[in-house]
Amino acid sequence: MKDNCPFSESGKCEIWIDYQILQYALEEAEELADANWTEIKRLYARIDQLTAVLVDAGITIPED
Repeated sequence: MKDNCPFSESGKCEIWIDYQILQYALEEAEELADANWTEIKRLYARIDQLTAVLVDAGITIPED
């Protein structure tokens, strides 16, 4: 794709601009999803650690 368009008076290709915006949005979404997944894994590890401490202390963990 090219960023100039012979069919447009302004010379700018709207499809190319839309493509660039979508690419940028996708990159941001991937970064956010990766950060969220990292946080989720950390929280699950913390839950497992706390569960082990409760079990070692003889405390029963209630069901949901």
